Amino acid sequence: MSKDHFLLFKTADAEKRAWRNIEAERQTAITPIVELTRGRKNRGTGKAQDGTPLTAEQLVATPGVYGFEKGFQSSLDLMKECERFFIDITREPTLNCFEIEQLTLSSNGYENWTNFVIARHDEGRSVRPTLIVNPAEGDSAAQYIADLTSQFQTFTQKFTEIAYRVSILEDDGFLHDLVSLKSEIESFRQGGGKFYVVLDHEYVRPGNGHVHSKRTAQIIQTVLDTIGSIEVVVMATSFPKSVTDVGDEEHDIFRVEEIYLFEEVRKTHPNILYGDYGSINPIRNDEVIIVNGWRPRIDFISRHEGMNTYYFREKRKVVGTKMAMVKGVQKMKNVLAPYSPHYASVARSVMSFAPFYENIDPSWGNSEIKKAASGSVPSNSPSHWISVRMEIHIVQVLKYFGIDPL
Repeated sequence: MSKDHFLLFKTADAEKRAWRNIEAERQTAITPIVELTRGRKNRGTGKAQDGTPLTAEQLVATPGVYGFEKGFQSSLDLMKECERFFIDITREPTLNCFEIEQLTLSSNGYENWTNFVIARHDEGRSVRPTLIVNPAEGDSAAQYIADLTSQFQTFTQKFTEIAYRVSILEDDGFLHDLVSLKSEIESFRQGGGKFYVVLDHEYVRPGNGHVHSKRTAQIIQTVLDTIGSIEVVVMATSFPKSVTDVGDEEHDIFRVEEIYLFEEVRKTHPNILYGDYGSINPIRNDEVIIVNGWRPRIDFISRHEGMNTYYFREKRKVVGTKMAMVKGVQKMKNVLAPYSPHYASVARSVMSFAPFYENIDPSWGNSEIKKAASGSVPSNSPSHWISVRMEIHIVQVLKYFGIDPL
């Protein structure tokens, strides 16, 4: 079994809501990797003096556009029950901002980043650092290594645990970084420190875990042969951007591929640790505006016959018609049924899907589904039901590995 559950926490509203509703005892069994992002745009910002919107490049070059500080403080405040959590920076360009650009500068051994993480530690938070690699354009190979090494050495003076997260499909040169740090890592470990290499697969399509597992097992063996014994976390998510990418319109079931991937790799490397995204897709769409509505959908993660995700969704019924202005022309438009009856209906379908539905109380997410099935729908927001799915996923992972404290 995995001794821990590493959770990549992407700090959107849905993730924060899910985390707030996880029992404190369960939070202590999880090690989050908090990925800092830009936060919401501050009101009245993002425009030039003449009122025209700034371009994406101009937004990143302008301080104070996004509520970065408020966002990271609220995210870290949520981690107070954790025995420890790692802190990292987003790699998604659409979630970048001026403040993140400044934090990730490589100058003086990533001084801005090391100062930032140490300041969070000095606030009394149980934070742990993640190494970042972001060389400046034109840096020589020697400068690249010098800044990376300086960052590592600075962290070793303050922390006993350090992580290094790899995008396994994109960071082709990560082994070079580890080789460059080999002597520092060995010295750190001999002094009682733990060094974690997080092999982040990001999205793994359901059914493709076996192919990834063979490659990952080879990578792990190469890492261990190169730099010796370290802690390796195998991380992934298999929840798609749209469920219809992997399933049918109304209902389907698919394997929680991150569990399958982990189990396959563990056959050759039994000491690896497990990590996932809490059933969240890596590409965040919290700023997408849904113009024409959505199909009510509820997801449930089940431990029956292995870990699986299933869902039910319904197209809203047409209950009448009305005249409406469409692009300056009066036209007849369909009037659709309210969302709540459909959420109640799909909740009942979720609960009646035997034998995959499991009553996993105590679980906030499971309780929300029960409320909806009884007709007392707690929310019609898709974001709310993402939170429900995430909380249930985390509970089921803890139960799967036998580390659920409740």
